[in-house]
Amino acid sequence: MDVDPKYKHTHEKNKMQKERRSFLKKTVYAAPSLIVLGQLTRPSTAKANLGQPPSAPGDSGQPW
Repeated sequence: MDVDPKYKHTHEKNKMQKERRSFLKKTVYAAPSLIVLGQLTRPSTAKANLGQPPSAPGDSGQPW
């Protein structure tokens, strides 16, 4: 017994819509956590702009 082509098309369309919806739900939940992880792994501007580390006493460049 053959399936009605119109039903088959509708079934495939519904299946594709469910898959898209599932993908979007996963990305909506995953995106904020990925952003947070990215922010945690990147140094903040305050830490990045500390400047040079202090030099050793022998490298002070002073004559005494």
